[in-house]
Amino acid sequence: MLFFIRLRGWAVVITKYEKKQAILFDFHLLSHEDDYNFAYQLEAALMEKGKILFVDDEEEALLLLKRVFFDDDNIEIFTAPGGEEGLRVLESADIDLVVTNLRMSKMSGNEFLKIVKDRYPEVLRMLLTGYSDISSAIKAINKGEVYRYLSKPWVDEDLKATIYNALEYINMKSIIKSQNKELKVLNTKLEDKVKERTAQLEKALNRVKDLAGTLKNNFNEIVSLLTDVVSLLQKNLGAHSRRVVELTELLCDEMALKNDEREKIIYSAFFHDIGLVGANEELFTRDIDQLDSDSREIYLQHPVIGEKILGSVKTLGRIAGIIRSHHEEYNGTGFPDGLRGKQISPGARIIKLTSDFDNLVYKKGKSKEEAIEIINNESAKLYDPAFAGAFVRILEKSTGGLHGSYSRVAVNNLKPGMHLEDDISLKNGLMFVPSGVTVTKKMIQKINKFSSMLQLDYEVGIRF
Repeated sequence: MLFFIRLRGWAVVITKYEKKQAILFDFHLLSHEDDYNFAYQLEAALMEKGKILFVDDEEEALLLLKRVFFDDDNIEIFTAPGGEEGLRVLESADIDLVVTNLRMSKMSGNEFLKIVKDRYPEVLRMLLTGYSDISSAIKAINKGEVYRYLSKPWVDEDLKATIYNALEYINMKSIIKSQNKELKVLNTKLEDKVKERTAQLEKALNRVKDLAGTLKNNFNEIVSLLTDVVSLLQKNLGAHSRRVVELTELLCDEMALKNDEREKIIYSAFFHDIGLVGANEELFTRDIDQLDSDSREIYLQHPVIGEKILGSVKTLGRIAGIIRSHHEEYNGTGFPDGLRGKQISPGARIIKLTSDFDNLVYKKGKSKEEAIEIINNESAKLYDPAFAGAFVRILEKSTGGLHGSYSRVAVNNLKPGMHLEDDISLKNGLMFVPSGVTVTKKMIQKINKFSSMLQLDYEVGIRF
């Protein structure tokens, strides 16, 4: 039977064995709640009957050994009067533990155990020996031939405790082996997803190379072009990334971050959801609680996939850690690693804030005032209080897009500082500039460059 006690973030698992002559306890510390699954598997394994083979050429010794466990329903005893007979038992029964006398007339215990080790390496082996043979038993243990030795004559309670510990050791090895297999399968699936996302990114990068031409060595332009390609592939992802970049730039400026740190965080904002490239469109339009199990798993894994994708690109490797952690929460309830407070990098804490704000407005349909209230309420829970306070100050003092007057102007009349309320699309229907961003000089230059592909007299909503 298993008992659980929680002590300062640790789970203590107490395994209790109740027998007529003894009550035995084993203690295990589990550092994460997820390890309860391991404990439940252990309990299930302990409920299965342990099969023990005793081998001794003294019939009286075999009878005494059987008597020790006669009232134990969780153990099935097999006996053999010699090594050859023991090998026949092993051929016909799925034995967990072999306990053999060291000195036997026809085949010695060491000889028998060597054959058992070669033929049945998964079977745990123990020696039963007199005091005069202890040195031989210790040598056998040091050579890895046996797990432990038992002295003859034995004390029943000591014998039972040693046997029970050996059976638990067997069960734990079996569970760990099974879990390792499961982890291997999960790692293989994750690697397949990474390969798939990497292939998609490589295709996007190839398109960027074709478009960039002589600009391929200009990193800032490549980042911008790659974002454009992502927008063409997945409209909602591209629009979200652009808005998050703009909000992140404002917050970095408010926090007066050093240029190197600012640049790293802004690049991270461009690519924070790169692990979702190629995913179903519903991941960008539905809340995580509304996704099916497969889509939810993809969403929960996308920070790790994004980290692996960017980590393989030399010039982007420095931002891979921010990508991995941008869904961590200040109180430790985020994913994928459950980091808390200052364990989360400043860049990840900033992008968590700006990305969540954008999702509240454009994914969940909250007004910007409602989104600000949520940010305030979740400060110190989901968000770094210092960053959240600075971010709210930016939003509250901003006029464009929050409290500015609304009007409609033609695309060719847009001016820097105007806040777009509508998407700007090409004539073929592809999104060119997403709503929710502020018009810049660079954006107007881009509009002029693509003027033949745009309906310039088309009016869009703006706040200014």
